[in-house]
Amino acid sequence: MPGPDGGQWNASTIRGAPTKLVGILNNPLYAGRLVWGRRQWRKNPDSEKRERRYRLRDRTEWVEVAVPELRVVDDALFDAAHAEIERRKRAPQAASPAGQTRARHLLSGLIRCSCCGANYTISGKDYYRCAGQKERGTCGNRVSVRKGPLETATLAVLQEHILADEHVRVFIEEFERELQQLTRQDTGQHDAAQKRLKQVTTEIENLYQNLLAGLASPALRAMIAEREAEKVRLKARGGAVHDRKPTAILLPHPVLVEQFRSKVASLRQSLDDALIRTEAAAVLSA
Repeated sequence: MPGPDGGQWNASTIRGAPTKLVGILNNPLYAGRLVWGRRQWRKNPDSEKRERRYRLRDRTEWVEVAVPELRVVDDALFDAAHAEIERRKRAPQAASPAGQTRARHLLSGLIRCSCCGANYTISGKDYYRCAGQKERGTCGNRVSVRKGPLETATLAVLQEHILADEHVRVFIEEFERELQQLTRQDTGQHDAAQKRLKQVTTEIENLYQNLLAGLASPALRAMIAEREAEKVRLKARGGAVHDRKPTAILLPHPVLVEQFRSKVASLRQSLDDALIRTEAAAVLSA
């Protein structure tokens, strides 16, 4: 049966959100109760038009009105449905997979059914399947695709595309640009430290001149001690910058190319890491 607007039903239309009282199973209107004031809309201060952004009010601010003429189910059935929902929350292993939170998969949101155009979503543990057929029953496509081989084949094509000469050239250019930027940062920090070191040395000489002129005071001695300590720190910092290894070493182009190819070749192995995989899925779906 089509939805009110003639479209297909989604699983979320039935489940909804309990905290917002939306979704068929959560909407008290089906039990003859109309709830007002659940949302507070934010208004544009320059106009009286409501914006589409809102916040959910505290439940103590909600107003419930009995509308028995709109009742669809009796209280016993409505309460029994909610009792079953609560039971499944306490036993997630018994809940429908559609209601469980899934981990992001590499190709989530990128595969579409050629029959109905719906997304192919993860089904069970290792398969992608048409959401139109699985969740709504509106598509006759029952073909499931094993996740592992599909992702491997996709990554193989992606690796071949990335290893094109143009992309290798871009990698080398970006690597060298980043290296130059890091080198400039190191040079700038060293130059700034040397400039300040000269200033501090001059200040110390002037302070000692005042001391020799008989202007000795606790404040003057404290200033000399402070500048001497800063001079030691600046010399140590300058020596550390001078002695430390460069941030990166500019490699010959053949070595860079080989490094790039090695990284791309290990792409599949890297994506076995759950954190990297989740980040990659988010980037691909953006």
